[in-house]
Amino acid sequence: MNILKLLLAIAITSLGTITGFRHQPVTAAERISFSLPIWGEFHLSTDDLDIFAQEGRITPEFAYYAQHLDEEALQNFRQILQTNLAVDPVTVYRLTNMPMGEDFLRRLGNIVYTHPERNGLYAIRSALILGAAEPDGLTAINFLRHFPTAEIQINTNSLFSLVEETENFFRYKETTVKAIAEQATIEINSQPPIDSEQLPDLRQPGKYQVRKKTMTFPVEDLRQTPEGFLGNYELNADIYLPTQLNGAAPLAIIAHGLGSESSDFAYLAEHLASHGYIVAVPEHTGSNGRYKEAYLNGEVGVDVSPMEFYSRPRDITHLLNQLEQHPDFRQQINWSQIGAIGHSFGGTTALLASGAPINLARIKHFCQQDRFTLNASVVLQCRASNLPPGKHNLQDTRIKAVVALNPVTSSVLGPESMQQIDVPTLILGGSMDLVSPFIQEQAHPFLWLTTPNKYLATIVNGSHFSTLNEANIAGIVDFLRGSNADLGRSYLKALSLAFFEAHIRDLPQAQSYLTAAYAQSISDSKLPLHLIQSLAPEQLELAYGDTPPTPPIPEPLVTVTPEQNRDILAEIKQTGVLKVAMRTDAAPFGYTNNDNNWVGYCADLATTLGDRLTLELETSTPIKVVKTSSFLSNRFELVRQGAVHLECGPNSIVTDKEGVVFSDPFFSSGTRFLVNDTNASILDINSSLQGVKLGVLGATTNKQFLQQKYPDAEIVLYESEEGRNQGIQAVRNGNIDAFVSDTVLLAGALNHQGLEVENYQTIPDNPLTCDYYGLILPADDPQWRSTINTFIRDRAETEVFNKWLADYYSQAISDLDYCQNR
Repeated sequence: MNILKLLLAIAITSLGTITGFRHQPVTAAERISFSLPIWGEFHLSTDDLDIFAQEGRITPEFAYYAQHLDEEALQNFRQILQTNLAVDPVTVYRLTNMPMGEDFLRRLGNIVYTHPERNGLYAIRSALILGAAEPDGLTAINFLRHFPTAEIQINTNSLFSLVEETENFFRYKETTVKAIAEQATIEINSQPPIDSEQLPDLRQPGKYQVRKKTMTFPVEDLRQTPEGFLGNYELNADIYLPTQLNGAAPLAIIAHGLGSESSDFAYLAEHLASHGYIVAVPEHTGSNGRYKEAYLNGEVGVDVSPMEFYSRPRDITHLLNQLEQHPDFRQQINWSQIGAIGHSFGGTTALLASGAPINLARIKHFCQQDRFTLNASVVLQCRASNLPPGKHNLQDTRIKAVVALNPVTSSVLGPESMQQIDVPTLILGGSMDLVSPFIQEQAHPFLWLTTPNKYLATIVNGSHFSTLNEANIAGIVDFLRGSNADLGRSYLKALSLAFFEAHIRDLPQAQSYLTAAYAQSISDSKLPLHLIQSLAPEQLELAYGDTPPTPPIPEPLVTVTPEQNRDILAEIKQTGVLKVAMRTDAAPFGYTNNDNNWVGYCADLATTLGDRLTLELETSTPIKVVKTSSFLSNRFELVRQGAVHLECGPNSIVTDKEGVVFSDPFFSSGTRFLVNDTNASILDINSSLQGVKLGVLGATTNKQFLQQKYPDAEIVLYESEEGRNQGIQAVRNGNIDAFVSDTVLLAGALNHQGLEVENYQTIPDNPLTCDYYGLILPADDPQWRSTINTFIRDRAETEVFNKWLADYYSQAISDLDYCQNR
């Protein structure tokens, strides 16, 4: 009966977890149903739970379950039923309809549902929203009352698996903290003794007075903002300046977390500045507090854009670029001494900017599993699964050391990316962090680091918020906020300063502070601190006494890393020739003018790339750019056989082409139908389009899309070099009902042909597909791919992009907004 008692307690108490948002319904769920192996079906009346919640009285039906719970468990359960969350229904609607909220509810809907074959997402959402509108607010009982069916079913197999996982996980966390403490003792015994009383106290302010100024910099780059998805935005940053400096000072960048403000770590910025650091704290406008309010108020339609994983580290690079060009900072900053600090999402941001690329393969591998998890950070990390394909290496090599506080890393980075960081790294986590769990997001990732200078700081019983400004965590509930944050802040002051002194300023005496012994000397029993430099998976397994519930080193993903069999840069330097293939029929990317000369984005891109390589390779004569025609039929073969070094054109990035790879995206578009004004009103793209004549180019992803989406349509293929122009002419003459192509190519062709654009329409409003264009590159030279990706990211600083693609940029941004944020 002990097992039955435990299972019943779990089944009942889980209602508190299930109704974590606390809402109430209009149609009442009369009972909760669950089954236990061997024991059979069980039912519990909602009315009986309500009586117990309101009066504390145990009805005969509830007594069957209550007898298996001790008095403390019963009182805790009653408290759960009575707990009220004061949240308005509009906010609940916004939270549960946002992608992260929906992802969470979908995972929860595998456990709580109306029918075993129907995910409970919509039922849970409905109950939450309606429950929030009740006069007495959101409670567990109100949630049950508004569940849209008479019966709530609980998947006990999934629930019990989750509970078992929870018990094992918490035990594993305890043994991991114990293993870290033991490792700290080992390091203390192996290190020279230190007299902390004789060391300057790095927790105290330095000798410099600090002046703060807020600056705004214009940035040309794609970004989600509170005003929408834009192609340029203003980057605000708080700059903390030590006064009366002699000579150039080191620079520290601090990245705030999701929904937070630059003021979260104002105390740390002031502390570092008082010790002679210039500190810059950017506002990440697509994920700060202002953006959070804009979302909750309905001003923007997406909670966190996937592009934020790209834009945040780019904010750091843009800020460094602006400061480097600014007359007030060009000489004030020592540009060989730059460090980055970040908290939570900001910690991930700092790691991305320090050399860990976004790990799309691991994100997709993990996020396709729809299983409920205790790791709350998963819903944020899985947003990155919608990023455009690409390498997404956002490293800024000016950053020489990184401090990541409570970062999220397990899926968005994983071991494959963490091991690419080669700068000194300090990871800090709190063992009671319920937002970014310590084991998965900090302890295990520390094992993955291969940089020789790495440190793991563990605040025992610390939370996700143990190092934030007191004023910024006042509204956070106690069980998330934790206690003794003043100690957490003092630890961070000392450790971050010591870390930068040792690895940015390169002061040998600072190493004394980066030891387990020093951490022990400042540790307080109210919130103990450990600092270690080494830890092995075997130590965690030994402490746990079994195979850990979460593998310290996850199974490697089966990915094929191209071998460096070719050195294209050396080849170009030796021959003095850059060979580029491009189209003659793909305006505005590549086409020939009336004089039969190549023009378009790709033509100018090739010339600009040649100029760049001339400088980088330090050739005695300018690199000669040799341009070759490419077509849909031979574009991949030209690169695969080595006839050209790259092919530039509107190539949709795919993963099934052997012998070639793609660069990071340089433009985006989407499939639409080009129709004349007559057909626009009668063509229903939501139907099967049976018998409708649709023109499309052969050997394209658009052809594949039509064959899959509209198999009953009459597809007319245009295979020649002039196929797109012929298709548009066929629409004009009424020979086909629509021509299907990428929006930018349709617009470019209309402009190139000098046709009256107002006589045509592209439908629908939102693209039917989302396509990201990349340059085609050989698969056997990763260095060449990295060179091209770096060149592409610098496009905003050249005139090429604006010259040829500016007219199409507005539509591209709109389509990208839809593709990323739908």
